[in-house]
Amino acid sequence: MRSWAGLALGLAVVAATAAHGASYAVLRNLSAPPPVEVARLPAGSEPRPVQLARIVVQPRNGEAWALSYPIVMGTEQLLTWDVGPVEAQAASFQRVFDEELRKAGFASDAMQSLFAEGGSSADLKVGALIEDIQGRFCTDCPNMFARKSVPATVLMTAKWEVYSSLERKVVGRITTTGGADFKTPLQDSFLPPIYEGFRENVRLLLANAEFRALVTRPTAGPGADGNPLSTIQIARGSARLGLSRASSAVVVVFAADGSGSGFLISADGYLLTNQHVVGGSRYVKLKWSDGAESVGEVVRSDARRDVALVRTDARGHPALDLRTGSVQQGVIVYAIGSPMGETLQNTMTKGIVSALRTMEGQPFIQSDVGVTHGNSGGPLLDEQGAVVGMTVSGMAPNGSPVGLNFFIPIDDALKALRVTSTESASAAKPLPQRRASGGGKGRRAAPPPRL
Repeated sequence: MRSWAGLALGLAVVAATAAHGASYAVLRNLSAPPPVEVARLPAGSEPRPVQLARIVVQPRNGEAWALSYPIVMGTEQLLTWDVGPVEAQAASFQRVFDEELRKAGFASDAMQSLFAEGGSSADLKVGALIEDIQGRFCTDCPNMFARKSVPATVLMTAKWEVYSSLERKVVGRITTTGGADFKTPLQDSFLPPIYEGFRENVRLLLANAEFRALVTRPTAGPGADGNPLSTIQIARGSARLGLSRASSAVVVVFAADGSGSGFLISADGYLLTNQHVVGGSRYVKLKWSDGAESVGEVVRSDARRDVALVRTDARGHPALDLRTGSVQQGVIVYAIGSPMGETLQNTMTKGIVSALRTMEGQPFIQSDVGVTHGNSGGPLLDEQGAVVGMTVSGMAPNGSPVGLNFFIPIDDALKALRVTSTESASAAKPLPQRRASGGGKGRRAAPPPRL
């Protein structure tokens, strides 16, 4: 399958009279329908994250698909398609896709986790097959011979597929047909008008009732039926490990798509980790700090909050204490995980709570404690060794970590998974203030970028 670069080259050189496809008259008078109005999702709908994963352009070979007006007047060209299936470069199309998602209140790959193996924590992956495309490109508009004064018009039909990595299957197929008039003078490329035609098809997708139902449906973990989650009660361990023994409750989590970290939260074998660590796996392998290994079953997950619950045989390992309630800016915290993989299992790093943030409507703890790939799903601890959060993402401009890392508050992780304990957690009160500093919580911000 050729790349989009191959398509651009094909567009520049292919010109012939077609045996089939759109006629000259149809292309000469091509115009776009009015733009569709996309209603924003209702407040509180909590859409699941969506990622545009693939675009394939595949009109029939030899089909007339566009009419070009070159700068030399009187030499209109009827363009035919003879480059076969084209795999479009995702970046430019993804930018258009994400822009329209955000405008309509959808979640565009919400966490954009630094530590996800594929660079994405989105459960729903979207692909499009563009089987029909028609275009009219006027490179010398406006002039008295050009049709009206619109430099370009593109219409296309997109066959969309929506794939759930949690359910490991295509959960929706939707077809849209739309396009746009492009009113900016063309330079030396047909791609900008094509992006705008694609944008209108994205808007049609977002307005589609089936698609809206898919992205607002409650996230079902592997084996679940999609019904509202029942509450799971966990049996809290009695021992408080403290920092010196906390690593004995932290594991390396191996899934089909890579590895991360996790930690034991109950005496009956429940662990927490990130959804992007387990991905679509039903079962994962766990490696404990003493070298013992066990198999865990992913019993529940929430892609939007990027959390997963795993059940396993604890093999006598004690559980970490959980400290719910807010933490305060400036307090000392510790992270445990397996940075860069199992070789550095149970590495502990130290930092402070830098700030409390709200991103995409969800709370996060920001800290300068050192974490990187492999730390995902590991615990963030207070000075007594109690869990206050879970590692999820961070910023690393040009691949270099800068101490801007983000953690899911433990009470929010439990709430997303509908987990409660049979024993009370540590007193839900703020941790003691260690350092005075400015700033605060609650400001809405964009999520951290990918690594």
